[in-house]
Amino acid sequence: MEAWDILVIGEGPAALRSAAVSAKNGAKTLLISSTALGNGGTTALEGLAASIQEMNNRGHREDTIKSGYFLCDQDIVTAKTNMAIDEMNHLEKAGVVFSRDAKGLPMTKKGIGHSSPRIVDAGDASVRDVQQVLEEQCMKNGVVRRGDQLPVMLVSTKQKVDGVITLDMVNGRFVAIQTKAVIIADGGFEGIFNGTGIGFGMDLALQSGIPLRDMEFICKTPFGVTDSKLTLSSNMLGYGASLCDTSGDSISADNLVQLCDAISQSSGAVIDGRDMGDDKVWWQSAFRTVKSSTGVDMNKYTVGLENRVNQTIGGIATDECGRAVIGSWSRWFTGLYAAGDAACSGLNGAGTLPGNRLLDALSGGSSSGTHASDWVKSQSFSNTENLLSSLESCEANFSAKFSEEVTDTVQRVGALEKKLLSIAAKFTSSPNSSDDLSRLLQELEQAEMSAESIHLDQQSLIANTNYVDLIRIQAGIRLLTTSVRSSLARNESRGVHQRSDFLEENSELLHHITVDNDANIGTLALRKGQKDNWILTPQ
Repeated sequence: MEAWDILVIGEGPAALRSAAVSAKNGAKTLLISSTALGNGGTTALEGLAASIQEMNNRGHREDTIKSGYFLCDQDIVTAKTNMAIDEMNHLEKAGVVFSRDAKGLPMTKKGIGHSSPRIVDAGDASVRDVQQVLEEQCMKNGVVRRGDQLPVMLVSTKQKVDGVITLDMVNGRFVAIQTKAVIIADGGFEGIFNGTGIGFGMDLALQSGIPLRDMEFICKTPFGVTDSKLTLSSNMLGYGASLCDTSGDSISADNLVQLCDAISQSSGAVIDGRDMGDDKVWWQSAFRTVKSSTGVDMNKYTVGLENRVNQTIGGIATDECGRAVIGSWSRWFTGLYAAGDAACSGLNGAGTLPGNRLLDALSGGSSSGTHASDWVKSQSFSNTENLLSSLESCEANFSAKFSEEVTDTVQRVGALEKKLLSIAAKFTSSPNSSDDLSRLLQELEQAEMSAESIHLDQQSLIANTNYVDLIRIQAGIRLLTTSVRSSLARNESRGVHQRSDFLEENSELLHHITVDNDANIGTLALRKGQKDNWILTPQ
């Protein structure tokens, strides 16, 4: 049995940042990813929000709260926006080449929903460069990284972490990893809506009895390229690109929620990158990718856009240290942390602000890595027997997936995945009523029953993608069910959450909603500013 001080689940900026910080502080740190190493996702697509040309971060704080429709934890907003410049400096010193102005300073752009220019990025190289430098930081500090490691069970005793059971798809065996602390940082569940990967860690927490928070808030971007899987960065607008409809009329809005509404109501939205001038050099890779995928040369023609789910706000409730919160702000799941999209940190409320996604990942990774590495110094490994018993259980569950006889009516993963995508599309395509949501819950219940009878053809665990797909679909069903239940509990329309039977905001619902795996609904109060005063009084 392996033993590590800290196990980090994930491969994106939040995971890499937390792992590097943990190892730098002396913790023996293992990072695992269910995919191949280097697949960090698109967290950095919108760049980083930081008030580098402002007197203070007041404007950033207030814009974040307004874009979150006053459902943010305001002390968390203060803490994270305070960390923004330090995180930018960390990236820059590590090697990220931000675009610069004539004075040689990082160039700031005014993002949608921002009152001032405060987005810094590296053009279309942002995702690649941020991933690369954070990986280098992990190597520099001695983090051990392993890809193709599927986390299948969070093992705990009385809400204290004992370890994690993983499937090693390289060697084809289940592995028990004993650890003092676990940092879940493998992303949200937006993959449910587009058929891509989802964060397994969030589902592990849910199955371990942890309620998930604010799961009703599903964010869309209006920058999905029509008839492709490509998504462009909204930062292109700051470099001279423009949005308009097919008749040539300009499209604009005060925030991303309103912009998505404007796109959906237009006769067809396009992005025009023909007049970006010299700044076009920062987006040549994006131009080439669009041309290779769609055949459209953005130097000569406009490109059609559509709304597309790109981020989920809900997840594991965390405090300012990244600790997993259960029940109330004063109770934690001991040894469990979360960061990035897997966490519901309180930075985002009912909507997001461009550049805050990367800020949340970096600041959350730094906070969780720092606290966890300090905490484990005084801790010892626990409950080896529970880990070994859980290992045997996982091995038995896998063996049970094979039946001696296969009939024509056997359930297959592919058909169930299409069903889940269909349910997810109905959930996000338009505002729902309570009756609509109840019907979706019934469909999800049927899908869950179907998943129980899925037949696996490949009995080897080595690169068993069929089994991985099954685990992903089962996790997706549970997470989407939790999201629908949370949506059913929020009887109002606020930000990205819209109800057809409750069209207005309800001031009595200015709190977080939590849902556990047993369908129990709870609440968490909003947190005020650091001096117990509102930064902006909720409206």
